[in-house]
Amino acid sequence: MQRIPDLDEAPPAEALPSLALESRHELPTRPGIYVFFGQRDMPLYIGKSVNIRARVRSHVSQPASMRHQRLMEQTCLVAWRETGGDLGAQLLEADLIKRWIPLHNRQLRKRVRLVSWNWPAGDSHPTLTDGQWIVTGRSCFYGLYRNHREASTVLRDIAGEAALCLRVLGLDSGRGACFGYQIGRCRGACCGKETLEAHTLRAREAMERLRIEQWPWPGRVAFRESDTPGHSCFHIVDHWHYQGTVASLQALESLPDARGFDIDTYRIINRFLASPHATIETISIDGDITDDPHDI
Repeated sequence: MQRIPDLDEAPPAEALPSLALESRHELPTRPGIYVFFGQRDMPLYIGKSVNIRARVRSHVSQPASMRHQRLMEQTCLVAWRETGGDLGAQLLEADLIKRWIPLHNRQLRKRVRLVSWNWPAGDSHPTLTDGQWIVTGRSCFYGLYRNHREASTVLRDIAGEAALCLRVLGLDSGRGACFGYQIGRCRGACCGKETLEAHTLRAREAMERLRIEQWPWPGRVAFRESDTPGHSCFHIVDHWHYQGTVASLQALESLPDARGFDIDTYRIINRFLASPHATIETISIDGDITDDPHDI
């Protein structure tokens, strides 16, 4: 198993093995991704499954809607890539959807640049930071948002629920007692009625549910996945960056890191780390594992 070629190396329809939809009985029965191509090799839909052949057959025999039926009528070719298991299929599906932008995939299509609330130890309030810093930062990041307005709305809602001071949080300007304190929605950190230490502690506790998990390794990690004996591969990830999948660790240098932080990849990996899988082994490439990944 080799890595997926970059787009400048091969067009989508040539990057993967493919066959006519009528020959779907020849598809593999192992985990992986599949791609439906329309006329002129246009990517229409990318999906993943633990059994590629069975999933493609269900698309043809049991369309879920008229839109689904139209998709199958437009499909000329089906391509595929086998993976070591479900983790590899999920990572590859999310990555290819963003790179090839198939017409019928509504989710996972955009690799947007996000912002996050960054709250280093010792600071009295969080500041909005480019979400890309999450990959190397050792600070505390809370939430991922599309823009400043969305981030501010979430923080204001939390402040309202926990009686936090908008002025101390940096969301309002002014001096003395804030308007929230005057109407009983602030405990007075703005005017000395509550200490800044107490306010900070309450605010961090209120924002805890939004905290972005820290990367528990010093650098790159290989997730070795094997669903059956003799079929294994290595998914290379660095601070939530999915760099690609290789058949052996000797092929690491062939992987470019041009994808950046991606919220969908973060969520996929986090789900797997939260629930141990017997088919997945974690190998630290750039140092020893110092923390138990299942603790995050």
